[in-house]
Amino acid sequence: MLINIPVLNDTNFKKWKEHVIIVLRCMDLDYALRDDRPVDLTSVSTTKQRVAMEKWEQSNRMSLMIMKHSIPEAIRGAIPEETRAKTFLDQIAN
Repeated sequence: MLINIPVLNDTNFKKWKEHVIIVLRCMDLDYALRDDRPVDLTSVSTTKQRVAMEKWEQSNRMSLMIMKHSIPEAIRGAIPEETRAKTFLDQIAN
């Protein structure tokens, strides 16, 4: 599936983004793009909150890795370092 994502260049952002989102959805990894990061866990956090945070963190890590893998290093170097996939995607769009 990852081979279907074109390498990002100066002219194909719309196509690249579309492919990235399709791949992440098919892999059930688009959670971090759809939902904001859950609130920080505390000692009184519920199991449901802990599961939601783990799901979001895994989705976020994998989404960032997949997006960065399809961006040439020269372009990646011009994008500020970001730890949230949704923000990273927004930065590329601008």
